[in-house]
Amino acid sequence: MALIEQIETELTTALKSGNNFSRDTLRLLKSSIKNAEIEAGQALSDEQVVSLIQKEVKKRIEAETLFKQANKPDLAANEASEAELLKKYLPEQMSEEGIKAVIAEYLSSNPTDISQMGTAMGALSSKLKGQADMGLVSKILRDQIQNG
Repeated sequence: MALIEQIETELTTALKSGNNFSRDTLRLLKSSIKNAEIEAGQALSDEQVVSLIQKEVKKRIEAETLFKQANKPDLAANEASEAELLKKYLPEQMSEEGIKAVIAEYLSSNPTDISQMGTAMGALSSKLKGQADMGLVSKILRDQIQNG
């Protein structure tokens, strides 16, 4: 089943069960997907939907941080819950150790210095897209290049 179909099925289930939180969160996600489809002029592939969901999760995490800083724990908790619900639709994320192993393997066959980090990130992002947080990949890559 395509990811969009899965989201629509779970939205229908949330509507029937009266789960307002899931209903509202999935409606917002479906709206974002629809807007992206209109912008693209075609239906999105599962890979594009995963990328969009990752952006939505990132927005929720950033909002959670801001609400915590503003001392609004109820709003922060809501954003965290929405992020967790959306993460369910993402592929299994690679552990930090797994990311380190992939980066070490890449660096062993492609010696890299800090000035070539962009090239290395391009190669690693195509390899790890959807499986790992690219911000974390960048941080680990920088650490491994600087520390040898």
